[in-house]
Amino acid sequence: MTGVLEFGELLARLMDRRALDATALPAVAGADPAELQAVLDGREPTGRLLRDLGPILGLHTADLFILAGQPVPDDLTPVTRNPNWSIRSVVYNTMGMPAENRTLLLDAIRAQPLLLREGRGGVDRPYHRYEPGFGAVLLTLTHNRNLTWLCTAQALHAVTGGRIYLSASTVGGVGRGTIEPTPELVAGFAGVLGLAAADLAVLGGIHLPDDLPPPHPRAADVAAVIWEARHLTTAQLSEVHLTSRHLTGR
Repeated sequence: MTGVLEFGELLARLMDRRALDATALPAVAGADPAELQAVLDGREPTGRLLRDLGPILGLHTADLFILAGQPVPDDLTPVTRNPNWSIRSVVYNTMGMPAENRTLLLDAIRAQPLLLREGRGGVDRPYHRYEPGFGAVLLTLTHNRNLTWLCTAQALHAVTGGRIYLSASTVGGVGRGTIEPTPELVAGFAGVLGLAAADLAVLGGIHLPDDLPPPHPRAADVAAVIWEARHLTTAQLSEVHLTSRHLTGR
């Protein structure tokens, strides 16, 4: 992928950030040492290895497929591809409720029964096609959370406490490579995605300054709501929206 680290080098840096030794990791992950070393040396990882490494690295397995430049398997995509599915209002309500109610909202989302998939999930629209690059990875990660350009813009605004205010088209420009991701924007995307900003910055070769503003205190809960909602159908999301309104006092 242009503009991003090859996966072997990225994996080495992720392991280094977590103080994981290349000789000890295979035993923990259940991977073949020779296979892991081959990936560190530049070979493309297998899907099985990515599934093994996700929990060890503390990353969503679906995200690891994207970081490796591979298609996300159907079983790791959101439940629905309904174009009317949108978590925008739930994110807005999440930002407006006290911490204890955000916990209740997450409990309500996780309590929803897992229903049959409505096909391969995630937003997939004609304009969600990008040339390989760091911005494309950022947008692919958001799309696998059922976030459109507009949803992503609003989520960025939420997790940064209003510091980042973009139009939907500007978000699309990030994916298309016409808008250069700044350190603050990378940190904002990390907040939306529930990833460590340093992990995301490593992928794009972005230096994060020491004085970068921290994420909003509610960012982690917003990212968790976005992630957990991936298993909701359209009808379930409507129910969760009503719950979020109640917990916000609206």
